[in-house]
Amino acid sequence: MLRNKWTWRDCGWAVACWLLSGLLAVGPATARGVEATPSLRIETGSHVAPIRAAGMDRDGRYAVTASEDKTARIWDAASGSLLAVFRPPSGAGNDGKLYAVAMAPDGALVAAAGWSASNDLYLVRRHDGQIIHRITALPDVVTHLSFSPDGRTLVVGLWGRQGVRVFLGADGWTSARELQGDADYSNEVNATAWSPDGKTVVVSSADGFVRAYEATAKGLKLLSRSTPAGTGIPFGLAFSPDGQTVAVGASDQGNIVLLDAKTLKTRKVLSSTKGSLARSLSVVAWSADGKRLYAAGSWVTDKGQFAILAWPDAGQGEPAVLPVARNTITALHATRDGSLLYATADPAWGVLAANGQPLFAVGNSLLDFRNLRSRFRLAADGGALAFQETRPGSSGDAFDIRQLAWAKPGKDWQAPRTSAAKTMVDNWFERQQPSINGKGIGLDANEWSLSASVARDGSRVAIATNFQIRLYDRNGRELWRTAAPATAWQINTSDDGRWVVAALSDGTVRWYRQQDGSEQLVFFPQADGRRWVMWTPGGHFAASPGGENLVGWQVDRGPAQAADFYPVSRFRAEYYRPELLSEVIGKGSGSAALAALPAGAAAPPGGQAIRERLPPTVRIVSPDTVGTTGGNEIKVQLAVRAPADAPVTRLRARVNGQPVALPPLSSLRSSRSDSNESIYEVPLPVSGLDAQLLLFAENKHGVSPEATLTLKKPATAAAKEAAANASSGAVPPAGAAGAGGVDLRPALYVLAVGVSKYQDPAIQLEFAAKDSTDLSNFFKTQEGGLYRKVSVRLLTDSGARRDDVLDGLEWIRRELTARDVAMVFIAGHGVNDADGTYYFLPQDVNIKALKRTGVIFSEIRNTLVSLPGKAMFFIDTCHAGNVLGTGTRSLRLDTTAVINELSSADNGVIVFAAATGRQYAQESSDWGNGAFTKAILEGLRGKADYNKSGRITHKMLDLYVSERVKALTEGAQSPVTIVPSGVPDFPLVLGQR
Repeated sequence: MLRNKWTWRDCGWAVACWLLSGLLAVGPATARGVEATPSLRIETGSHVAPIRAAGMDRDGRYAVTASEDKTARIWDAASGSLLAVFRPPSGAGNDGKLYAVAMAPDGALVAAAGWSASNDLYLVRRHDGQIIHRITALPDVVTHLSFSPDGRTLVVGLWGRQGVRVFLGADGWTSARELQGDADYSNEVNATAWSPDGKTVVVSSADGFVRAYEATAKGLKLLSRSTPAGTGIPFGLAFSPDGQTVAVGASDQGNIVLLDAKTLKTRKVLSSTKGSLARSLSVVAWSADGKRLYAAGSWVTDKGQFAILAWPDAGQGEPAVLPVARNTITALHATRDGSLLYATADPAWGVLAANGQPLFAVGNSLLDFRNLRSRFRLAADGGALAFQETRPGSSGDAFDIRQLAWAKPGKDWQAPRTSAAKTMVDNWFERQQPSINGKGIGLDANEWSLSASVARDGSRVAIATNFQIRLYDRNGRELWRTAAPATAWQINTSDDGRWVVAALSDGTVRWYRQQDGSEQLVFFPQADGRRWVMWTPGGHFAASPGGENLVGWQVDRGPAQAADFYPVSRFRAEYYRPELLSEVIGKGSGSAALAALPAGAAAPPGGQAIRERLPPTVRIVSPDTVGTTGGNEIKVQLAVRAPADAPVTRLRARVNGQPVALPPLSSLRSSRSDSNESIYEVPLPVSGLDAQLLLFAENKHGVSPEATLTLKKPATAAAKEAAANASSGAVPPAGAAGAGGVDLRPALYVLAVGVSKYQDPAIQLEFAAKDSTDLSNFFKTQEGGLYRKVSVRLLTDSGARRDDVLDGLEWIRRELTARDVAMVFIAGHGVNDADGTYYFLPQDVNIKALKRTGVIFSEIRNTLVSLPGKAMFFIDTCHAGNVLGTGTRSLRLDTTAVINELSSADNGVIVFAAATGRQYAQESSDWGNGAFTKAILEGLRGKADYNKSGRITHKMLDLYVSERVKALTEGAQSPVTIVPSGVPDFPLVLGQR
């Protein structure tokens, strides 16, 4: 097998070849109803499954990628920032996977298609991902799409023997008429390409032919077809800019064939003496000037890097080798300015400059579970697992579900076995017929075994494949099988015989009940070992700080509408249930854990229950995703939709993270759209500078996901600002003043609360009060520099009683203006009551009367989210004091919900937290402070100014504090900073030059 020669990348060579040779044939998509049950989907801001196709507009401003993760994503091609997401209606299995995409030449819309119940093709607005037209009932799955150079005609390649279809768009593709195509094919279409003048279309097919058509007013007229020598199975196609030559890639060869565009006769065969000829060069592109020819696919260097080959002089000489990927390269697209877009099955995409140097790459944040068999170790009860090699000082190598926390791997945790108690599984790695005790196990067509695990007592054997999770007895009899939502790289069985645990290519680890194969728990850890989210199939979830937006509910709206998506954070109040998640392993199922909770403690599980609790949706109709403004106000048209029984009650907005007052709905001009949305015209104040606008709608169920609008300052204003920054070193001068001598620098307001000496002698701390005092003293020294004024209210020990804290919150709320910066620092004890509500414990707290004597989180939240200026919250309340010594065992400590709620986009507060989740914060006389405060003070005093810029921003401080605290505590404490979307980086203090 080639696996002995090649590093196992995406699926291994044998399994990965489907990326090039065709689609997975695992049965037809099932029909969907208009009210399809909402489903949980991973959302990381980038793709989580192989990218199958990519495209760009004529001018190279926008890029679009289509993926098996059932999304198409539209990007800013200059920066790689995400602009919009298209979510097609979709169901279980392959239903909704996108295999083909194309962008209209003018960039106004995208065509996307793949696998759906009715073989649908969607025409989608580029700026908001909404469907403007659906072409339905095509005869098979769509494999390729390409627009004519004028954008009026679309060629559609199909799976099976259905050939090509052609459609003519009208009225901006709000309607389409089918023209003459060609169904005389004996295998699927691999690619289509238009000549630069729009007069000719070439098509490659797995039947071995390349066909050339004349594009006429009636459709396609076949001119010729051939099986050129050296092509193998023809795949990718590209016309040279002069229209005279067609480059053809192959799905089974490392050659590129150059054909005469008129005759389809071979002019030249290109190959490389470097790398691997056993791998394919399946996708091709010409540079805009025709001087370079690019090709890529599964071709790798001798170091195992997937590379793009770039032939100079239109195919003369040896090609340059440009390593760019860890996996099969699935798309290439050259731009007018000489840059080159590529996409991969990793999934990732990026852009190279004309000289081959990378401009940027957009990767993924998925953990890669390949090649980790010996490290994929499981605790005996299935309640904790390790999933990568232990790294010094790392807290993200293993996870304990019972504690919902990162952990160090246990020495007795078990790796998957291939034999136990006279049971042996063989022939299981990258094979289609594994065996159990010598008996062959037949898999489905195109299904490959990738991992196996024998139970401790030998009674069961679990097998993971690219399609399914399977369980057998020792005699090879199938006990159950369940469809896997992604390729299953690893599998293990718990020694107590209750769980089958699989690690998948979408970055998830999933727990299946061994008795029946039902999925009970899903864990999604980020590769950085910090953020994570865990959920049950019914939607109850737990998450790390910053982790609750990594998964959400897709809610379909019928076959002709793009689906809605709601992060689980929008259902936090009812579905954030860490106490439930931590009990699933011990109870044996999510339903048993739910039943063990007090009545009414958790909302009903399932997608239908979610549908009854939907917040509104909001999207921006105009201006476009990226606008330019030089005035003081912009009028934004918003389309708002809400359930009939939960109408919108108000609109909200933030500009660069700061709240902006909007008129009430009743005073706004409104109309109705064709899709039953309310269209409002909303005036928003802007400064004429760069700004990011976030807009929200609210109803009785909560706040919508944000709609985002990025505003760029006019070029003249940008040039003036750049010149000013250059002359001042980008640091405001001490006497910064505007017209009339008005000091334009912000004021800083600091509320610092620290309690070490409680009235209750059982919960004393040592450095909380000193931490608050030291930070207050530092910020007082900043007056006259970055800040025109620094006002501090310090509350410590006997001065930090409940009424004092509430008065302090009222003070900062009253004093702050829109130009100013607020910092609230609290240090001491915090607890969650039996309902999960967080309380800060003031000096005079009575644990037995918490609601009356504690400072409830809502008081802190209401203050911070209403502040008109920039708001920052430092929370250091995770100390290991004897809070539970009073016998009030219902109290626990978990600040996650507090951090996530404050830092959500609609609340806009930057949160620095001393520790994550249920960790304890450390303090020591050796430091003279808590570890968190010590790191903050060091960073602010200059150590966070890594590049000696003369200022320290919140991102710089985050980087320093994160690493410094982990070093001080030897990994026992992991601070976290969460910055809401829409909040730009800004300086906190001036550093030392």
